[in-house]
Amino acid sequence: MNAGLQLILYRTLMAVIGLLLLAAGIVDMRKRQISRAQILILLLVCCAVIPLKNESGVIDAVGGLAIGLCAIGVSVATREQIGRGDGIVIAAVGIALGARKCLLVVFIASFMMSVAAIVVLSFRKGGRQTRLPFLPAIFAGYLLCFLL
Repeated sequence: MNAGLQLILYRTLMAVIGLLLLAAGIVDMRKRQISRAQILILLLVCCAVIPLKNESGVIDAVGGLAIGLCAIGVSVATREQIGRGDGIVIAAVGIALGARKCLLVVFIASFMMSVAAIVVLSFRKGGRQTRLPFLPAIFAGYLLCFLL
């Protein structure tokens, strides 16, 4: 495949992933869950990125997938304190971005959620058991990852 065409296709798929994360974040804010169909579409688009990456693409994708699997494991261990859907989305993003960028996205999202939790607690809008949607923060982390 032509290198120019490959780059255009890669960037297009990354933009589609961003749009899918935006849509998932909106649904997560409204319903506090994400549909299986949305997760499946996101996974398929993220897997489509793998052949467009460089030589280390598969190894990097496996590393990103491992980060998502760890998030799913934390979800199971904490009895869904972190949503399983959030872990699956992290795994999908990890497949597309690779391990390093996936960790950056998760770090940014976690930082944003800790600030949001402090604000919620400071203004007494919620308590310790208040559940905040995580997918909007993952979308913001994904967006910031490409802007930095």
